[in-house]
Amino acid sequence: MGPKNAFYVPCLRWRLAERQALAALTDKAKDAIVPLITLPDLEFDFEDGMPKKTVGDHVGSFPKRYKEKWKTRKAWIDADLKIQTQAMPDGRPVFTFVFDEIRMFKAEAIPVASLDCTPSVIAQIAAIAAVDKKGVGIRARIEHVMKASFGPNLDALLKALNTTPEQADLIIDLGTPNYEPYIAFAGALAPALATIPNLQAYRNFILAGCAFPDSLKDVAVPFGYIARHDWRFYVELLAKIPAGARSPMFGDYTTVHPAFTATMDMRKVKPAGKVVYATNDRWYVRKGGAFRDNPAQMHNLCEDVVKSGHFTGPGFSDGDDYIARCATKMTGPSNQTRWKSVGINHHIMQVIGEIATLAVTP
Repeated sequence: MGPKNAFYVPCLRWRLAERQALAALTDKAKDAIVPLITLPDLEFDFEDGMPKKTVGDHVGSFPKRYKEKWKTRKAWIDADLKIQTQAMPDGRPVFTFVFDEIRMFKAEAIPVASLDCTPSVIAQIAAIAAVDKKGVGIRARIEHVMKASFGPNLDALLKALNTTPEQADLIIDLGTPNYEPYIAFAGALAPALATIPNLQAYRNFILAGCAFPDSLKDVAVPFGYIARHDWRFYVELLAKIPAGARSPMFGDYTTVHPAFTATMDMRKVKPAGKVVYATNDRWYVRKGGAFRDNPAQMHNLCEDVVKSGHFTGPGFSDGDDYIARCATKMTGPSNQTRWKSVGINHHIMQVIGEIATLAVTP
């Protein structure tokens, strides 16, 4: 059985498709999740030969977009290590700027610190927490957790943040591990989690990870499957948690690999048209030819998804509704960002249902 009062933690890099997927959720679905939002690093503009934006442009739009897409709902907010230490045009550090701005519309947001943060960034987060009094998130990589020094290092971070476990949410980020074999990995991780000092005292305890690949080039046309190892492993891990010990809540990176960045000149590549569709233990990927050469192929791809036996119906999510309408040509094929958003939106609803089912499973 899963942890009591569990909610889902989608880890989002706050790019356009992820923002759209989040905003398109129903209010009931939004109440069932608390996203971990990470401001990504600057991406590269291959035409101009430089980063697409300055840090001021990149981060400056975040408060407005957060208000538009998520309003005052609760979320954890982190930033890529490469931009955490930079400053906005007015001199304010990135974290300070973000929380100064979203505080003005009373956002229920919580800053995230990690053992990778510099002392100056930790000081910023401590100052934010002192003003907002909403606590902090602490994000630890699996490499941190497996070290014998993790306990003392975690205590030192809490002290530097001037906080306690009762005011903190502990997020263990597995990254993209080799989950298999599940039993062996769970057998190694469960004892390590059990040694975390004061684990029962933390406000929330989350285990996040990603099984979605960094590329779908190995998925054959016309369709293929990708195992959702992160969810399968999580269920296996819960069975390994001793009675009376604390079980983590579940988080994942939806259908976006956490290391994804624009490392290729997209003018020179032609990504395939595809629909990524989460099922109970794997992703069904319906794949076609180059999207830009034939956007209309999405009508047939969606029709195939609807007839695949995996489709949960147009009322399941905004993404499912779009798939159903595209299948019958009631809407156009749109663009690839929209299709990424469709997959993420459906995935979030799929996981919300799985967590709810797990909570009542003996």
